[in-house]
Order: sequence, then C-alpha cells, then structure tokens
Amino acid sequence: MKKTLALLLALSMLLGLSACSSGGSASNGDSDSSDTEGTIYIGHIVDLTGVETMTGQEAQRALEFAVDIINEDGGIAGRQVEVITMDAQGNSSTAVDVARQMVENNNVVAIFGPTQVGHKNAVGAYASSVGIPIIYYNGTPTDIVEENEYIIASGGSTNQMPTAMADYLYNELGYRTINTISQENTGGENYMQPLIDKFEELGGTVASSQWVPADEGDTSAYLLDLPDADCLVGWLSGSQAINLWTNWYELGVNERMPMYGCTHGGFTDYFICESLAETNPDVLEAMLEDTIVPVTYAMSIVSDANGEFVEKWVEEFGVTSQNTNLPGACFSALLMFKQAVESIDGSTESEALYNALLQVDIESPEGHQYFTNGSRVAVRDVYICKLVQLEDGTFSYEVLETYEHVPAEGL
Repeated sequence: MKKTLALLLALSMLLGLSACSSGGSASNGDSDSSDTEGTIYIGHIVDLTGVETMTGQEAQRALEFAVDIINEDGGIAGRQVEVITMDAQGNSSTAVDVARQMVENNNVVAIFGPTQVGHKNAVGAYASSVGIPIIYYNGTPTDIVEENEYIIASGGSTNQMPTAMADYLYNELGYRTINTISQENTGGENYMQPLIDKFEELGGTVASSQWVPADEGDTSAYLLDLPDADCLVGWLSGSQAINLWTNWYELGVNERMPMYGCTHGGFTDYFICESLAETNPDVLEAMLEDTIVPVTYAMSIVSDANGEFVEKWVEEFGVTSQNTNLPGACFSALLMFKQAVESIDGSTESEALYNALLQVDIESPEGHQYFTNGSRVAVRDVYICKLVQLEDGTFSYEVLETYEHVPAEGL
C-alpha cells in the first residue's frame, strides 16, 4: 500500500498543479460515474502550495489512505473509489476553478474539502449552484452551511470545540478569568468568539481579548501587560503560532498563566511541536507541562472503531503519533459517504446522494456522528486533550475529557 500511496501522491500533485497552472484537467476516461456501476470518482480540494501546505499534504495523505482501506474491504456497494486531488494554491478563486474542473472533466459525484474557511464559502456556493454534494470534514461556520444548500459538514461546526473548551475551563478546572489571543480573521474569530461567548455565559470574565492581524510577524507586543488571569487561551496558525509560543515563554508569561487552545489545528499539531523541538526545546518543554486543547480526533481515543483504524494506520505508517484530526476526519467523512451510497443501492445520483447523506448515523474513529432535525452539520463528540510527547520523541494527544453528542450550535 505504501508504494500505491506514494504513486497516488505524486500523480495527485501533478494533476493539481497542471490543472491550476494551465487551466486543463485530465479526464478519468469514464463516461459517467453517477449510475450504479463502475468506479466512483470523488474530488478532493486541498492546499498543496501556499501557507496551508502542511495541512493540505496531511489531508491528502489521510483521504487517500481512507480510500485504500475502503477499496481493500470491497469498496462501496461493490464499486471501487478513486480520489481526484487538486491544489487550491491557497486561493479561493482557484479552489472554485478546480471544483469546476472536477465536476465538468472528471465526473466526480462528490467533493471533499477544502479546509480553509474562505475556500469553503466560495466552493460551497459553486457546488450548490450545480447541485453536487460537498463534504467538509473539519469544522465549518454554521452560516456558511446555511447559505450553501449542498454543503454537508461531516466535521461539525466551528462552535463545537471552543464551547466544549470553555465549559472545561469553567466547570472542570474552575477558572473564572481568562485572557484570549487569536488571529484577526474569519478563522480566528469563528473559533475564538464562541469560546469567549460561552465562558461569559457560564459566568466567567474575559479580562483581555487580543486580535492579531494574520500578516503580523511578531506577537510580543500583544503579550505585554496582560492582566492577571487563570490562563491565556490562544489560536494562531503556523509560523505565527510558533512565534506566539516562543514569546509566551521568553517574556515569562508562562510563569503567570498556562496557554491553552480554543482549537488545535495549526496551533499545537505535530509540525508546530517538531519545529519548536528543533529551534527552542525550552519552549516545547513549557508547552508540554500544561497545554490543553479541544480536538475532534486523537489516536488515543478508546473505541472499537478507532482501535481498528489505528491498527491499520500503524501497519501502514509505523506510528500512532499523528496529532492532527485529519486521519480520523477524512476516514469518518468517507464512512459517511459509504453509508449514504449503500443506503440507496449504490446510486451516486446527486439529489439522492445528498438526501442520503443527511440520514447517516455512524460510529467512526472520531466517535458517534449523525445529523438531526434537518441540520447539515453533524452532531459529534469533542475531546479535551493534553499535548504529550511519546517515548519515541513524536507527539500526540492524551484524552482528559469527552463531551458526547455536541450539537451544531455548540454547548
């Protein structure tokens, strides 16, 4: 399977780059995959270039691994699945362009991704205009789902993790005063504001809220003169996150208050930890002492479904330390797709598939996921986790608390 994944990765990157640079796209050679026979083609939009490259590469690997598992187990309704991956290049207009190519040239019956909020709104509008289901496997703002009819938010909403974290801070840790710091953009606001609102609703006080422009390289000024509080709750992504963790430590803020996350992605995921391990291990050590974040998937989740999935992951990649949500998220989204197609006797006709997706109810590596009351945002479980380093030096999440059946609007 490793050789197959490597070949698929190389082919997918070539397809994505070719499609985005020249406006062309290779046809899959199949006249139509919307009946009940032949290969099922699904699209996958990721950022393989640009600021979200690491996330895009991990998402690509995770979904292609999920497809391999499904195909080795007989496929979906006896049909094999092929994923067409294309690069959004960090640009929402490009994301729409590649979605259009997938539909018009590659006969995809559904699209998975993208992960960036800006891309989601643009691609969701296109998918709704042509009536093809688009499955978002990470948190999506509920207003984007409401505005675009064919979005299926298998990964839930951006309200679920932060409201669970707010509840944990207030009711489990007993915190009454917090500071917050987040990116001043749609992503930052959609993850931090629900935490702020929930913490205040519970009776807590937000002493200070800092909003950092996404292009700001140095976060030190935002950490100076922070008022006293039980903790600092943060979310910045990528290089900004590394800078924030470094300043938090070097300015001595860590001695006054631990820093937790309102979500994990790009803030405490393994590539952040690995970078700090190489450049400033003292910062990493301080992170590992206290840092807690909400996640929707961890390989340490104890369940039959996750145990089987982790066993396959270890067989393929040799590690259980993949501390991003993407392995579980992509596999769970594909399981939803599989259940929907099989519930309509293998059909992939768009409207029937869309309606079937809203009826799915699965136990996945991520936990119990289902839709209710006509919502297109999955009810799901949220896990409050501690960041840990394993004996082999890799990083993972240790589950401290599970919030089951968190609704789309959050707690």
